[in-house]
Amino acid sequence: NNFLTRLLSDVHSGDIGFKELGIAKQVIRQVTVTGTRDLMAESLFRIGKYFGWVPVSGTGTKDGEEKDDIIAKSCIDNQLQAFPGERYADHNSREWQVFYNANKMDCQLYELARSTWRAQIQTIIPLTLQKKRAGEDDEDEEDGDEELQAAAEGGRKV
Repeated sequence: NNFLTRLLSDVHSGDIGFKELGIAKQVIRQVTVTGTRDLMAESLFRIGKYFGWVPVSGTGTKDGEEKDDIIAKSCIDNQLQAFPGERYADHNSREWQVFYNANKMDCQLYELARSTWRAQIQTIIPLTLQKKRAGEDDEDEEDGDEELQAAAEGGRKV
């Protein structure tokens, strides 16, 4: 019970309380790129953009970014076809009450994760934009690759 709270607060046995819940909340707010099960496709796409993942047949360049996004979305959609979409629980059912009573803290973490997911729409910066702002965009990388290639061919050290 309360598996996620235990995992994030690093308390795997014994009782847990508000202190552990607070630690788990801080981890979600400050350390994670949040995704939720009911928004899985959007979550995976956002996480991929943040970490700079490039689809297998993608180019990974600024010019090919739109095509890469289409490929990534298609791949994610294909992988998630076998899984049902959003599911809603009847919060008045006996099963829900039993589940909620055993996992109150994890339910609170879920609500926080959804809130964090919405906040990260405005705060998560894709890797390509991070690189551009740091002056490390695609053109710089291509120039660097050419310099390394020329150095390797000429036997020089860079």
